[in-house]
Amino acid sequence: MIQETRVRDLNVAPERSGAYVQYWMQASHRVRYNHALTYSIRLANERDLPVLIVFGLTDNYPEANERHYAFMLEGLRDVSISA
Repeated sequence: MIQETRVRDLNVAPERSGAYVQYWMQASHRVRYNHALTYSIRLANERDLPVLIVFGLTDNYPEANERHYAFMLEGLRDVSISA
C-alpha cells in the first residue's frame, strides 16, 4: 500500500488514455522498496496496461566511478528480471 503523502501531481493536465504506464527510473534501481514503481504498477493494473520502465544511462554521472556503475547496472539487471 502506498501512503498518499508519497504521491503528488506534477501538473494539472487531465489524464489521457494511452498504451502503457511509463515509470521513469532515476534513483531507486531496484524493485523491492521502490514505492514509485509499486505505484506505477498499481496504476497499470487498474487500467489493464503494461508498465514501461525507462532509465537513461549516461557515462557522466557526477562523482561516479566504476564501482558505482557496477552497482547501478546490477540493480538495473535485477529490475529487468523481476519487474
